[in-house]
Amino acid sequence: MSTFYKRNQLTPIINVSGFMTKIGASITNKNSVKAANEIFGLFVNIDELQTLASKRISKCFGSEAALITASAAGGLTECVAGMMTGSDLKKVYKLPNTKDMKNKVLIQKGHLTNYGAEVSQGILLSGAKILTCGLQKSCSSDELEKTILKNKNKISCAMYVVSHHCSDYDSVKLNKFIAVCKKYKIPTIIDAASEEYMEDFFKLGADIAIFSAHKFMGSLTAGIIAGKKKFIKNIYLQNLGIGRGMKVGKESIYSAIIGVEFWYKRNLTKELNNQNQILEYWIKFLSKKNYKGISYEIVSDPTGNKINRLRIYVNYKLSKFTPQSLSYFLEKNNPSIFVRDDLIHHNHFELDTCNLKKNQEKTVMQEMNKIINKLINKKLKTNISQLEYNSFSKNNWLNWLT
Repeated sequence: MSTFYKRNQLTPIINVSGFMTKIGASITNKNSVKAANEIFGLFVNIDELQTLASKRISKCFGSEAALITASAAGGLTECVAGMMTGSDLKKVYKLPNTKDMKNKVLIQKGHLTNYGAEVSQGILLSGAKILTCGLQKSCSSDELEKTILKNKNKISCAMYVVSHHCSDYDSVKLNKFIAVCKKYKIPTIIDAASEEYMEDFFKLGADIAIFSAHKFMGSLTAGIIAGKKKFIKNIYLQNLGIGRGMKVGKESIYSAIIGVEFWYKRNLTKELNNQNQILEYWIKFLSKKNYKGISYEIVSDPTGNKINRLRIYVNYKLSKFTPQSLSYFLEKNNPSIFVRDDLIHHNHFELDTCNLKKNQEKTVMQEMNKIINKLINKKLKTNISQLEYNSFSKNNWLNWLT
């Protein structure tokens, strides 16, 4: 483990949760670090640098244009703002006052999710109003069309969130969503912050898509907005208004360019082989231990990324401890091990291989084995509930600096 942690009195972390902002999202790749170092000591015209980003990134994505923002979350707010203001500078300066503008953003109710903060808040920051269609777990194309027809002259754009956090039960699928919006000439914004195959969205006809440069592509922290040139230009104008507080630095712009280009040149076969080897090791380890009440299976990524993960099920009646207890004590361990716990209320969590360093997959199993044995022997609290588990995360924020 790096001496950095000890030197700065920080807790060492092993990440099997995926690309999570609360633990730094990803390991910045060496090419992006080199790119940032190259530009740190230079002055550049930011407009020229963003033009370079548009040219090189859109070539990779198959979009008309692109720009770099401070983050995907900030980019979401700027996208909505750009759809409301168009190229009218008076409107740009006026935001978040949206009087006399088309200021409604159409979104399926099940897509108003929270992945660290509410999607709705990102929309509202621009001054826009939210127009939902459907129910939390269902929406039909007929409901989508009816909502559009009732509000057609007030809708500036429609948003679709591609995320495992969304309620996807019986919702309008992306291709149909785009088709319906195109029928009524409503621009579409796709929030795809944690997705890896950007070009797919433009093949489907999306007008704008938002990505994180610092997740799969491992650049410095930045967001990428790509899509139709006329919309990208209007979004870029927001730097003269509410986007000023979301401005991005030269090092993040250039790092994102290099990160994207190297992402498309990576050895995918090698990545997948490494992923499969780790998953096989975990399965063999758990099979030998044969813990009572613990089962497991390999699952694919729900949004179509080329990632398989190990899902671990905990049957409390047999194991005598909850999955929340196991996850909590893994996180409180040293090293701290963060699992993918979004669906832990369904009595399972997942282990992701993407951000593991050499031999960390072994440490994960060794430390998990220690904690499971302590739980079996009742040396740790075995019955942490979902309510308690949720409160731990909130308390981390509330008790910061106390």
